Amino acid sequence: MISVTSTYLEELPGEIFLTRHLQSSIKFTLGEKVIKEGRLVLFKRAHYYLNITLLTSKNNKESFEIPIPFRVEEYFHEGLAFFDYRLQGLLGLKSEFNEKLSKVRIKNTNPSQYYNKILEIKAEIT
Repeated sequence: MISVTSTYLEELPGEIFLTRHLQSSIKFTLGEKVIKEGRLVLFKRAHYYLNITLLTSKNNKESFEIPIPFRVEEYFHEGLAFFDYRLQGLLGLKSEFNEKLSKVRIKNTNPSQYYNKILEIKAEIT
């Protein structure tokens, strides 16, 4: 028998930040490129991704997925979060692994646009 009191849902990385900024204008930037922007309407976990729904400036609903990050840095007072997809974010600060990973090359694949990068999420503070 499963006890409901002993079962809990794990918090998603970045969940508190996204929850605080529901219905706020938000911008997703990868490097210098703005990926998406609009008013944050909904987000949910979809396996290894976050499914995000925005209301664009033209009042169109637009959904897209981003991978669940390895690590998240949140700056609530500035309305800023960084989703870290770098390999070193996965392993932490263990330098012996980071050195080996930096030498690994992915062959014959098209890695995700988020691979080994940081996604900046900037929310308008209201």
